[in-house]
Amino acid sequence: MKKKIAVLIAVTVLLVFGIAQVASAAGMGWGGGPRMLNSDNMVGPVDALNLTDQQIAEMQQLNQDTYNQTRDLRIKLMDNRQELRQLQLQQNPDKAKIDAKIKELNDLGDKMLSITEQNREQCQSLLTQEQLDQMANFRGKMGRGFRGGFGAGSTQ
Repeated sequence: MKKKIAVLIAVTVLLVFGIAQVASAAGMGWGGGPRMLNSDNMVGPVDALNLTDQQIAEMQQLNQDTYNQTRDLRIKLMDNRQELRQLQLQQNPDKAKIDAKIKELNDLGDKMLSITEQNREQCQSLLTQEQLDQMANFRGKMGRGFRGGFGAGSTQ
């Protein structure tokens, strides 16, 4: 069961690589230290879905294109978050400037989400129906994790 969960996580990471970039650009927040990743229990999507060499090559290219396409957006998001923090740390914060900066951040986030969603759809279009069914099966066994994210569901 843990192996299937690990497979789904690996596939999700592959398909929504850009979303992970947005999350990392958001900063650490109030929650403490960095999240520790390890490969002890992870199974990659290549093995999990039995991807062909052509599927692998096309997905790698799509992910690289998405990374390149979102690079400037990620930098703008980080810069704008810092600007927002600075605006909020003023003695008499200008609500109009803060609202404008929040709108700008939301607009950039929407662009990022649109690009990464397009990447996810393109990657999924490369999969066979059997592979798509297998992914859906993995997702069906996932539950909701911390802060609304996906995490391990019930194994019963």
